[in-house]
Amino acid sequence: MKLFIYNFLFLFKRNRYFYYKTSNTNYTYKHPEYFQELLSAISHNVNKKELSETFKNFLSKKAYVFGKNVDIVFNMDFFNNFKFRNNVKKPAFFNKADVKVPYEIGRLQFLQKVMLHNFLEDNQNPELNFDYLDEIITSENNKIIWNSPMDVAIRMISLIFVKNFINKIDYTNKPSLFTNLDSVISKDFEFVKMNYEKSGNVVGNHYFVELASSLLFIANYDYEDKELDLKSTIDEISKQIKLQFNKELTNFEGSSHYTALMAEALLIIYLSLKSLKRENKLYKKIKEILIVNNYFIKLITNKGELSQIGDNDSGRLFYFQFNEQEPLKLHWLNNLIEEIIPESKSYNHVSENIDKLENFELNNLNNVKHKEIKAFNDDFKHYSFPEFGIFIWRNSKDFFSIRCGDIGQNGVGGHAHYDQLSIECFSNNKWIARDPGTGTYTDDIKTRNKYRSLKYHWGPQVEMSFPQEDAFDCFKLNYMSNGQVLKFDKFNFVGYADFNEKRIYRKVTFSDGVITIQDFSNDVELGKYALWGEENLGIKVEFSEGYKRFT
Repeated sequence: MKLFIYNFLFLFKRNRYFYYKTSNTNYTYKHPEYFQELLSAISHNVNKKELSETFKNFLSKKAYVFGKNVDIVFNMDFFNNFKFRNNVKKPAFFNKADVKVPYEIGRLQFLQKVMLHNFLEDNQNPELNFDYLDEIITSENNKIIWNSPMDVAIRMISLIFVKNFINKIDYTNKPSLFTNLDSVISKDFEFVKMNYEKSGNVVGNHYFVELASSLLFIANYDYEDKELDLKSTIDEISKQIKLQFNKELTNFEGSSHYTALMAEALLIIYLSLKSLKRENKLYKKIKEILIVNNYFIKLITNKGELSQIGDNDSGRLFYFQFNEQEPLKLHWLNNLIEEIIPESKSYNHVSENIDKLENFELNNLNNVKHKEIKAFNDDFKHYSFPEFGIFIWRNSKDFFSIRCGDIGQNGVGGHAHYDQLSIECFSNNKWIARDPGTGTYTDDIKTRNKYRSLKYHWGPQVEMSFPQEDAFDCFKLNYMSNGQVLKFDKFNFVGYADFNEKRIYRKVTFSDGVITIQDFSNDVELGKYALWGEENLGIKVEFSEGYKRFT
């Protein structure tokens, strides 16, 4: 019954999408000022071989999706060999197929690399053919890629970048190509604007990306109601900034890779406002948030790879330099932010110590002491982002972090994992303890729940059963409390969290090149880590190098 009601409400809401027709509004493209700045930034440190391979793939009507090379077909889940019907009536196919696969193909992000390749090549290839864009608009078989307004928004972003490039490549300057592309972009814009995902138990990254895409459109097109749309979009972005970013300016989702996605959305808004000559209060706030999050991303990056705190479904807005074979390497994003906002290179984060232990005596509790970790022989610094819920110690050789804080999305935890008190440690170019990643979402609920479980993270070692949950709980955290920090400074950490109403404390100390970790509880029997993951690339059970990428 629950599944029936869920699908009925989705169908009721989405039915209008399938029969949507564009308005008669006349949109006129106006080449934006931001593009030259963006083009300069994305042309540095380009992997021309990878761009060339993407272009050859494109000519063969193939593209990489979650690391797999597949045909550009818009109604298939190639991972589960599942073909979606032309009238999709539900948002998820639990334990059958993954709607994110056709969504990802329908984003057309590979076109960003195609255009950059052609721009950079001396012998520009005139074989560009966007005829299959008509298939997206007209085919009855592709309605699945209109299910998610956010993914339509990302497609619009990619196609606007294509449009920007067309004005830089002479041989593509064909009236028929221009007309068709404008038609697709304008339909995506009207569709997104009509179907903003601004209601529900969580209003988060979907709505924010949709607003960013709308502002990008406004920065590229003139039309009758442009000023009205501009004002309302800026107002909504300003509201969402307050709702979706913490006081410390981290993102409220509680996910490192969603932090990266939101940084991309912020960058699109920043460039659009600059191009529109709206260097206002919002513009300055976004600049401030980008500077902080650029620093945050770099802090939790090791060996070029961004840690996977919470969910990572590999979504990207700037796809130009993203490498499908190395999906955790997001240095290109840091470079992009620093090219556009040079001040971000010199930012220095200031952390405050915490001391709430008072007279509490941990030794009154049962405890275990885990295997000591040898690290930090050299001096190091400590960093805190308490609203995000992560505390970090690092120098040029060593890295250590622990999760402890509020559950993301204001307690819903849609993109959070059972990782309170979980650690990551990287020392001398080697992982000692590493977050497992995400695995997948709704096509395999068992795998989804494994990768976000306490068992897969380097948190307390306990044998604990959790109540059986149904498929609808795969984007909730029902049996873990917020984490509470009692002490944090350069040499100490103490915090606690409740797991299925069982309270566990974790204490970490740094002294003379040794990290000591102890757990305390009278509510549950504690196990000891005789080994960490030093002999297994830091992996506790299994590892997912990005969405649907299993090792």
